[in-house]
Amino acid sequence: MAKQKSFLATGLVAALVLAGACRGKHSRLAVENEEPAEAAPRMAATLKMNDPAAPAQLVKGVYGLEGGAWRWTAGHFSILLRSPLSAAQHGATLTFGFTIPDVVAQKLGPLALTASVGATKLKSETYAKPGPYTFTADVPAELLTKDSVTVDFALDKSIPAGAMDQRELGVIATSAGLESK
Repeated sequence: MAKQKSFLATGLVAALVLAGACRGKHSRLAVENEEPAEAAPRMAATLKMNDPAAPAQLVKGVYGLEGGAWRWTAGHFSILLRSPLSAAQHGATLTFGFTIPDVVAQKLGPLALTASVGATKLKSETYAKPGPYTFTADVPAELLTKDSVTVDFALDKSIPAGAMDQRELGVIATSAGLESK
């Protein structure tokens, strides 16, 4: 019993000493990661399809990178773009760089491409021959009041999945962008 009391007393004294030792002021040291934080890639207002950050802005209907430079689209596809500075006051110009391959032109004939933001149709244009094109459309300022905007594109026809490829095929996309007016 005496040993037990002595053990308890020793334990109590040790606890009091430790508690008393922690009363002083100590500088607080924040623990930080030693590796530099990688900043999330900033969303682009102009996007090249071969940009390594591009997939984050390809919302739907745009396939994987091919040839190190371009991507097939489906008949309906959407691309998220950052609203350029001052576009909320002055509007912007949308550009979409693409190519209509010979095989698509032969199978489908003339293609109509329409761009819209939400329920607002921006423009529709028809392309009768194969080759590279740049589609442009004015985007009203009232559609660019947020940090980003999703542009929806629609082709009036596309090659169905299984006819030539396992994917539905539309056009070959090379770039998309918004530039302030």
